Amino acid sequence: MNGNHARPKPQQSVAPQPDPPTKPRGVVLIVTADSCVSAVASGVLQQNGYEVLTAPHAGHAILAGLTQDRIDTLIAELHLDDMPGTMLAATLRRYHPELRSLFLAHHPTAEQEGMLVRPFTGDELLQKLNAARVTAASPAS
Repeated sequence: MNGNHARPKPQQSVAPQPDPPTKPRGVVLIVTADSCVSAVASGVLQQNGYEVLTAPHAGHAILAGLTQDRIDTLIAELHLDDMPGTMLAATLRRYHPELRSLFLAHHPTAEQEGMLVRPFTGDELLQKLNAARVTAASPAS
């Protein structure tokens, strides 16, 4: 063999680098006994960059409020079995003062601000959630 033959260079395999962890758009706590609503809403929010916690009732939601460093938004049934959703929001604000609220209702109410009436689409959920974020970020008048 003569020395004119070049050796083939070994193929370098480059493993794909995982994407750097991204900060979630916010932490949302969903409180409903309806596992279907919880699962679908969680999926929509996770696909849109939110970290999602779920609780089937107020007791578990309060436990989450005590153990989590951050909860930005509460999405809860207006009428939970163990307490009104508004009372749950007030309780959680003791531990998360900047908490925003969005309530799930079965029927339209006179107070539409902060209400999401069933049935709703993923787009409606995101629109109401974004409205709650904007309202909370606005300076008080």
